[in-house]
Amino acid sequence: MASTDAVLTKLRAARTRLILERPFLGALALHLPLTASRRCRTVATDARAFYFNPEFVASLSFAETQFVLAHEAMHCALLHFDRARHRVGRRWDRACDYAVNQLLVDDGMQRP
Repeated sequence: MASTDAVLTKLRAARTRLILERPFLGALALHLPLTASRRCRTVATDARAFYFNPEFVASLSFAETQFVLAHEAMHCALLHFDRARHRVGRRWDRACDYAVNQLLVDDGMQRP
């Protein structure tokens, strides 16, 4: 079982590195409070916070941790929540994930 404090330290360090290496993504991630949630299988956001499962984040490399922080922040930046409207929920979520992942991979980030 991963220590939530250790995972929070890892997330904060990854967020700091994002600020230094990719200021735009780091600034976006900085505005999402880090919230541990065992109800969450991996990571998630509702545009108000970054929710994470400590065991999942503990299993990630540092570069992958930066990726998931940037991934969730990009959903907020691209207004995916506001733009969903009448779209089919699960299909919209997957399409948004695909688009965000491609942007981050094209930027040289390491995907989990």
